[in-house]
Amino acid sequence: MNDREGHRHEDDAIIAPADFRPADPRAAERRPVLRPVTLAVLAAFAVLGAVAVFLFVAEPVQLRIEPDPETVSIEGGPSFSLGDRFLLLPGEYRVHAERAGHHPLDEPMEVVRGDNPPFRFTLRRLPGLLDFTTTPVEGAEVFVDGESIGVTPIRDAAIEPGSRSVRIQAPRYLPHDATVEVEGMQVRQSVSVQLEPGWADVRVESIPTGAEVRVDGEAVEGTTPLTAEILAGERELTVQAPGYKPARRTLSVEPGTDLAPEPFRLERIDGLLVVTSDPEGATVTVNGEFRGRTPAELELRPQRSYRVDLFKAGHERLSRTVDVASGEQTRLAVRLEPIVGQLRVSVTPADARLFVDGVDRGRADQTLALTAVEHAVEIRKDGYVPYRASVTPRPGFPQEIELELKTLEQARIDAIEPEIVAASGQKLLLLRPTAFTMGASRREPGRRANEVLREVTLTRPFYLATTEVTNAQFRAFAQGHDSGKFEDFDLDDPEQPAVQLRWVDAARYCNWLSRQDGLPEVYVIENGEVVGFDADAIGYRLPTEAEWAWAARYRADAEPLRFPWGDSRLPPEDRLGNFADRAAVNLLARTIPDYVDGN
Repeated sequence: MNDREGHRHEDDAIIAPADFRPADPRAAERRPVLRPVTLAVLAAFAVLGAVAVFLFVAEPVQLRIEPDPETVSIEGGPSFSLGDRFLLLPGEYRVHAERAGHHPLDEPMEVVRGDNPPFRFTLRRLPGLLDFTTTPVEGAEVFVDGESIGVTPIRDAAIEPGSRSVRIQAPRYLPHDATVEVEGMQVRQSVSVQLEPGWADVRVESIPTGAEVRVDGEAVEGTTPLTAEILAGERELTVQAPGYKPARRTLSVEPGTDLAPEPFRLERIDGLLVVTSDPEGATVTVNGEFRGRTPAELELRPQRSYRVDLFKAGHERLSRTVDVASGEQTRLAVRLEPIVGQLRVSVTPADARLFVDGVDRGRADQTLALTAVEHAVEIRKDGYVPYRASVTPRPGFPQEIELELKTLEQARIDAIEPEIVAASGQKLLLLRPTAFTMGASRREPGRRANEVLREVTLTRPFYLATTEVTNAQFRAFAQGHDSGKFEDFDLDDPEQPAVQLRWVDAARYCNWLSRQDGLPEVYVIENGEVVGFDADAIGYRLPTEAEWAWAARYRADAEPLRFPWGDSRLPPEDRLGNFADRAAVNLLARTIPDYVDGN
């Protein structure tokens, strides 16, 4: 063999033809031949060997089948039977067995190597064939173990063997309950039942006769007197006739036990009295018994006379006598005369509107005639607080309402608390300032050059503390504050006013107090200095000069005071305030002679 370059390999063999010679026919004649006897012996030995191997590796298995089957077979592999025992190789099998009157057995079985417990099987009996009949009626429904199997007569009903609960029931008959032992194996059995009636005969009579009878709302054929078959139980009998009220009675009916209750006595239908009044809502009594309010429909026993009284607050009482006929409608319509009183209303502003019981009665300034009952009176005008009241006019005693409506703004101001207490414990009073003249005239003794007269209008009410801020109150904000001394007088007592303060210290204290009470701060403080304020804030602040001047010298709608305590009295009342008294004669140029304030 050459490679791609044409070189020949040394180990390559050269293929050459071989010599052919035919077989010798005499050689075949010399081969041994197996005879049939020999083959049979060999086969027997092979079978015996296979049986020996099977017997060596097979497992003994016992089958217990109840009741004893007529035939048994095992499917799935070789088996060897020894009575109720079998020799089987390990593996899965199916057991088949049959017996007359039973369902064929076809169950799996697994044989394992080692000890196998007995395999137990049960042949189930075939259903029994049952016939059901009932007397005196057919068509009764049959239940077996709670399941309906049809209505009688029933033929060849296939019922599983064993103890079975049977119920048979038919309309108007008592249910029949029984336990039936079903043999099965297609054995025929008969169940015959005599049904017991579930009713009783009830004799119904009425006065008058000829009435219709209903049992639990269902009509009974015929009219009284009659005998009706009524089902057992608690039954409501209703007896009714034209022109009479229905009569009802509950009867306890026992099956098969006849009843004859007392005759039903029927009462004639009531007459209907329809009572109306102007105005409506009047109380109605019949022979002194309350029967409702108008408009009212009253059922009254017929052939009688009744006294009907009507009452309504603010109206005259009215009485009538009425006759009522059976089954007829009688009408009583009356007008109640009002009892009136006068209500005089005078209001400012005069164009306000007057409402009585929610009805617009026009301008508020007027006199009304109203019934002598309680009325809801309301006076309204846009921009003003409504006035509401309850008024009960009385004949001969006119009622009057005279008032001035408050504007909404005035009502808001009036609702402000006249006195508050700050978180520091300081009491503040509400002041409602008026326009006033601030300063002093040139002729007023003690006037200074800068006290020129000018008109001032304070537009908002404000609160002013009744005392100065004490050392104790200020120290709640600044613990280390020291008011020091003046000359030889100690100014650091807790109840003395806090002094030795800068303007920014007072502003910072006001902002702190505002925060304690949850109010917006007034002063704007930056880098330890007051740089502005919020004019709309309602927190704490120092009073303005104009507010202080008004608070010290003015009262609402009054001339200014010469002194805070009055116009002419000097010296002031004893211990009225801390003024320049005789104790300050060596400290101040001007003092109040012959006055000692105790401070």
